[in-house]
Amino acid sequence: MKTKRLTLIYLVTYLAVGGLGFLFFPKQILQLFLSDGQYGEIMPRLVGMFMCALSFLIYRILKNEDWQYYSSTIYIRSLIVLVLLWLYSISCDPMFLILTAIVLIGLVPSIIIHLKIRGRVNNNRGDAKL
Repeated sequence: MKTKRLTLIYLVTYLAVGGLGFLFFPKQILQLFLSDGQYGEIMPRLVGMFMCALSFLIYRILKNEDWQYYSSTIYIRSLIVLVLLWLYSISCDPMFLILTAIVLIGLVPSIIIHLKIRGRVNNNRGDAKL
């Protein structure tokens, strides 16, 4: 569970820090992420609000150690990666590649951990049947 905890801490951290950045410093965050798109002031702030809200939800999962939602975080982040790549393909804005990399840094270990734990559970079930 310690490794699951670490992956969710990473997730909460980048959602909270990035969300607050987009919410309060949209121009600076867009520059930091090498964005060459024109998103105005409102859309980055809206994204920041949603990132902060998601950060809070993941924090609650982490605080309550409610691991039943861990696989859901993997599915949602996988969808986010696909959408970010799609957005890059239609905009060629490097920001979407940077955001994809940030998500993947936490997603890949989460998938590995989930598969290892799932493999142990399946092996234990197989032993019980014998």
